[in-house]
Amino acid sequence: MSFLLPKLTSKKEVDQAIKSTAEKVLVLRFGRDEDPVCLQLDDILSKTSSGLSKMAAIYLVDVDRTPVYTHYFDISYIPSTVFFFNGQHMKVDYGLSRLSHFPSATRDQELRDPTVPGTRTLLPWCHQISS
Repeated sequence: MSFLLPKLTSKKEVDQAIKSTAEKVLVLRFGRDEDPVCLQLDDILSKTSSGLSKMAAIYLVDVDRTPVYTHYFDISYIPSTVFFFNGQHMKVDYGLSRLSHFPSATRDQELRDPTVPGTRTLLPWCHQISS
């Protein structure tokens, strides 16, 4: 379903989207078009994009075509989503952002949420970017 969502294929296009999206949340999905997990997320995003069109703009960004942003946002797992509002990066605490507390975390590893006793986060669906 990635063909239903607009794609940003260069740093210049990503910069323009960040600067020009005002009064809406900008959602950038970093990944690869041919990746099966990215395709699953793209399907979800495309199904929700029309309902969210008044409050969010969703774009797909290929990690291989925008290495500057891949490094800047420290994207090491795909798919990854990055959020902006009025040109400002929004830090969102969900899913993979918890990996910052666990620098040695790897794919399929079980993580415990340190803020909630007895909870676990399973990450079988993400995978590390390979060169």
